[in-house]
Amino acid sequence: MSEMDKSWMHSDRRSKAYGLGVEAFLNFSIENLLTTTHIRCPCVKCVNLKLFGVEIIRDHLYFNGVDQSYKNWTFHGEPWEATTNASRNVEEDDDHSRYSFVSEEIEMDDNDFGDFGYDPYEFANVIGDGDQPLYPGCRKYTKLSALVKLYNLKAKHGMNDVCFTELLILQGDLLP
Repeated sequence: MSEMDKSWMHSDRRSKAYGLGVEAFLNFSIENLLTTTHIRCPCVKCVNLKLFGVEIIRDHLYFNGVDQSYKNWTFHGEPWEATTNASRNVEEDDDHSRYSFVSEEIEMDDNDFGDFGYDPYEFANVIGDGDQPLYPGCRKYTKLSALVKLYNLKAKHGMNDVCFTELLILQGDLLP
């Protein structure tokens, strides 16, 4: 499979180049995923977390724009090996990954990041699990959106890890 031209992602959304790029992207996704029903939306608002039909994704790409950080279209059928560092999908800089400073601070090694880098479908399944409702009947939050909101609260209010962990335990005890 040849590499897709992604230069359209940086074009003005009103341009012909952008329109042709959107159509090429959608065709690429349909051909490689063998589905026309629901695919991940790569717009700046959905960032591959929400599934929609092709028509809605087309609208989102025009109205919201494409997430330009989505450089390897693994959720849309592009092989994982096309990345600079296929095992973690990050660029290396002076033999240190973007994760290295975090790893050193919290005493983790590369194995602590799991094996998601070796199987993009396993990672997609984990992300798909995050799209599930927070609890049966919940329409407002998914498991992933609730987790993100909790972490944002932690950061916003400067909670330390102990406080945050106790809050999560309390929340778990309060749920049915």
